[in-house]
Amino acid sequence: MEINNVNDQGAAWGAAFRSKPIFLMSIKETKAFFEGKLRKNMELQEDTCTLGSNNIYRRQHTAYEVSDKDRGSAFLDLGFLIKDETSCLKGSLSDAKDVDFYNFSIPFSRTVQNYFGVEVRLDMPAGCDYSLTLYDEYGNQVGKAEWDGEGRKTLSVPNWDTQTSKYCIKVESENGEEVSPNDYYKISFHVSGNKEQEKTDAIRESFGALHSAYSRKDENWREYLDKYNAVLRETEKNYREEVEQLHWKQFENLPEEKKYKGGRTVDELLQDMAEGKNLSDAELEYVRIFANLKDMEKAQQKAELQNSFSEEFVRELEDMGLSHNDVEGMRVRIGSSGNVIVDGIEDGVVREQVKKLVEKKYSDRMYRYYIGIADSVGDLSTGTYQYAADVQEVRRYLKGVTGEDISLESLYLTPDGKIGGLPDKAANLINKTKDNAKIERIREALTDIIGKIRISGDLGIPDFTSEFRFRDGAFSVADSGFAMDMGELDRRLAPKSSGNMYSDMYQYHFKKVL
Repeated sequence: MEINNVNDQGAAWGAAFRSKPIFLMSIKETKAFFEGKLRKNMELQEDTCTLGSNNIYRRQHTAYEVSDKDRGSAFLDLGFLIKDETSCLKGSLSDAKDVDFYNFSIPFSRTVQNYFGVEVRLDMPAGCDYSLTLYDEYGNQVGKAEWDGEGRKTLSVPNWDTQTSKYCIKVESENGEEVSPNDYYKISFHVSGNKEQEKTDAIRESFGALHSAYSRKDENWREYLDKYNAVLRETEKNYREEVEQLHWKQFENLPEEKKYKGGRTVDELLQDMAEGKNLSDAELEYVRIFANLKDMEKAQQKAELQNSFSEEFVRELEDMGLSHNDVEGMRVRIGSSGNVIVDGIEDGVVREQVKKLVEKKYSDRMYRYYIGIADSVGDLSTGTYQYAADVQEVRRYLKGVTGEDISLESLYLTPDGKIGGLPDKAANLINKTKDNAKIERIREALTDIIGKIRISGDLGIPDFTSEFRFRDGAFSVADSGFAMDMGELDRRLAPKSSGNMYSDMYQYHFKKVL
């Protein structure tokens, strides 16, 4: 028996739990449920209205809109698609170089319920061939979709452990083939039995023993914790081995002409990529398999900023009657509210022309380059990164609506959940507007910011300026960092529990990049 819709009711649920995981509704799903907006065959729309859009891999709290002219819009996380297999996300690639990223988390407890496997499915327009690549929360490439014989590509989410639950999907044109923005792909999920559940039997058994001992207040419960931690250490080792085995299997399955036979390391090839050097097809395949997502995206962003973006910018200057020599040595700074400052150009008229060009056409793109390249932003932990990104998002929005820089410290939540302390125009838009994806995202970000300001206390807000230098006809990032103590902010936002069974559990030493 299969339940395909979160609205299905009655005794059927009990039977379903024996073959499907137990799913709990998220806040967004609960709201949509009580508003009567959940149904079968829903289409989530890709995010194209926010500052980061879906062009960057490190994205959290994304709510995808489901439009309905009769019921009004619902806003759901991608994880909803794991719960309701009849629904999908509908997206498109704008051009051959466009890359779409989607983050999701497994919406059930894998420690207890790793009897289930999750399959990601990609349906493509007729005549198109897209690639779908899966990365874990540590940035390891852990799956490449293959044709399933039914006209779609699929991959399985690894079941190597029970601790890893966050993943990132990357969709792009296979081999850079031309695409049309009117050609839509669809992403969906399928839950089935885990054929490799024995790999995690020891974790479940040791966790069950620990939980039982802790629940009955066994004075020796820490002995069970020690045993569980030992299993986790072994699982961490096995996880590394599974990733390595997968990568080499993918490499061996490549056509002979695409197997890299050189002696350069992945880091060396990434350095070449970052410097704008062209890699061979074999080198590219090697990097795609073995490189960490964070490192690969950073190298690609550096190359794109230095080459194609800078070339485009220079062409714009030439159309204005200027050359790159007229702006040699300039600095461009984009503040958190989107204000642009250009200096290093003596001619005031030229300086103003460049400023207006950046404001009109390039500000948002340059912001995305900055957060992808600057280590001060890229090295932040997940929660702190999202806080800093949310600040940029809402400051730009509020400045655009009001024409003013709004003090975020003065904002608060009212008893009915609305945002207080806003100027009237912004307050009416944010608190009263319905069925708008952009405002839904801003409302969510503001709520999160208000909560984090309370936690962080007197540290301030993680503002940063996106700064660039222009030399020899090309842009580069000038990492300006943060004025506040980001390490202390991170500690306050992620307090550690103590005195319970979770506080001393072993944590993998893999660095999280999602």
